[in-house]
Amino acid sequence: MSTWGQFLYYSAMTSPAKEQKGLYHSNLVAVFDLSERRDAFAARVANCVSRAFYAIGSSSETQEIVYWNLLMTRNIRKDEIIDNPEEFLEGLEPIYGDAGLFVFEHMLRRELGREFDITEALDLEAIKEATTADLLHLIAAAELEEAISP
Repeated sequence: MSTWGQFLYYSAMTSPAKEQKGLYHSNLVAVFDLSERRDAFAARVANCVSRAFYAIGSSSETQEIVYWNLLMTRNIRKDEIIDNPEEFLEGLEPIYGDAGLFVFEHMLRRELGREFDITEALDLEAIKEATTADLLHLIAAAELEEAISP
């Protein structure tokens, strides 16, 4: 656990409970854990995106150019894909075209299925009909809800 994490844990364990107004969470440890889990989730999704890029023939140099373009045109960074997958995918369309985006989304769904162990669920009709952005939102909700629920 990092020094900051130890501080938050110690503060949560030793400080008396007091009612505060505004943005206050009585369990700072849970908030810190959720933040770490969110960052880990974002990294896992970024790895899936990278593998999908490789699958369609985009080298790491090409990926950097694509991310630069997305930053300049859509103001989206690599670690912000989970916050706005719709905007990310829409930003790829002018670069790869409709056909390229279709193939990329197919490869991304495959990589997400492997990474999050949901390959069987991807065969369900309701999931097949969902957009890739919706799929990312569903995975995020499931992964981050797991962090909140004991």
